[in-house]
Amino acid sequence: MLNRHEYREKIVFALYQHLLLHKDLYTCFEDNFEEGEVDDFVISIRDDIYENKDAYIKEISSHLKKWSFDRLNLVEQAILLETVSEIKQSLNDKAVVIDEAVIMAKEYCDEEAYKYINGVLNNICSSLQ
Repeated sequence: MLNRHEYREKIVFALYQHLLLHKDLYTCFEDNFEEGEVDDFVISIRDDIYENKDAYIKEISSHLKKWSFDRLNLVEQAILLETVSEIKQSLNDKAVVIDEAVIMAKEYCDEEAYKYINGVLNNICSSLQ
């Protein structure tokens, strides 16, 4: 059984594959998860992004300063989509979810990307209150 961080990473990898290859989202999740690894958390994120991806991109874009969603690195896009879905669904504490996004950005993105991702997510959370 995977821990929550490992689930988030696999979700981000599936989203990255979806964004890069323009491949069906459900197929990307099947490609990135072994049989028996998919739990309610994964299903919730996958289904939510399937239903709300365009709205989430629009919301994320509204918080990007002098930038557009399309110009973000695909891994950054995937991290933001996963995190916004988790925040919108109130699946976990917002601070924990943002911390996880920052950890993934530090590991998989450009050196300074984590600061930008942190700022965007904090702005999104502030706008929800």
